[in-house]
Amino acid sequence: MAVPTFALRSRDHGYFYRLGLKMTISGIMTMVDEFDINKRTGIDLPHEIISTTPSPDLKARMNPRDSEWRDIDTVYASFGQVYDIVTPISMLRTVAGVGVGGKLYVPHLLKEVRQVGQQSEPDYRPAHAFQSLDPQRPNPKIVSIPEDQHKVVVDGMWGVVNNGGTAGAIKMAGFDIAGKTGTAQVVGLGKDTGANRDHSWFVSYAPAYKPEISIICLIENSGFGSQHAAPAVRAIYDVYYAKTRPQPEAPKNNIALRIR
Repeated sequence: MAVPTFALRSRDHGYFYRLGLKMTISGIMTMVDEFDINKRTGIDLPHEIISTTPSPDLKARMNPRDSEWRDIDTVYASFGQVYDIVTPISMLRTVAGVGVGGKLYVPHLLKEVRQVGQQSEPDYRPAHAFQSLDPQRPNPKIVSIPEDQHKVVVDGMWGVVNNGGTAGAIKMAGFDIAGKTGTAQVVGLGKDTGANRDHSWFVSYAPAYKPEISIICLIENSGFGSQHAAPAVRAIYDVYYAKTRPQPEAPKNNIALRIR
């Protein structure tokens, strides 16, 4: 069993903090930049918020009294603690991009604009007047992911749902979901009530080895990702599966019962 694959499906923080120390904060920041995590995704909605991830410069601005970057800061950065504030759409774009082998697509809501009663090709000109609603999409950014590394990540995320991982309860027969649970801490330990409860995350795509759809869920102040966000995502996959893979109707029982 590959250690990284096991670490992904079992949420092994020890593995990831050792990996983070090996990469150094410089290496982590390089990956963040490669996947455009600290940039706008380009979704066709106004006022998109940019994600924030750890760096020595950020720590110096946030904590000027203790601005020195230490190994413990790299440890926290390696599994999303302290200075990580990532938007759901940024996380979804990144994970979906990994799922399809390194293609980072620009997410969008508007597919096309048609005139009332129009049956032919859509007319995009009305949308061009509003830059944020322009349905013309740029080509995806391509991130080079070595095949062996891609397999490790996909196998690990597949195992989260299908091989005894943290989201095993949402496993679907005939439709392999690849995913990752997450629990974002709101405040210090010992205050797990009300608005101080942790946020529940689950990010995913399916089928694991030939993706068609990617879904993310964030439920605020609800606790562990495996207990709340993952089941909510499973409900969406159930609907998608039913719509894209309709099952044949059961044959009708034509036997007439005679009552004497």
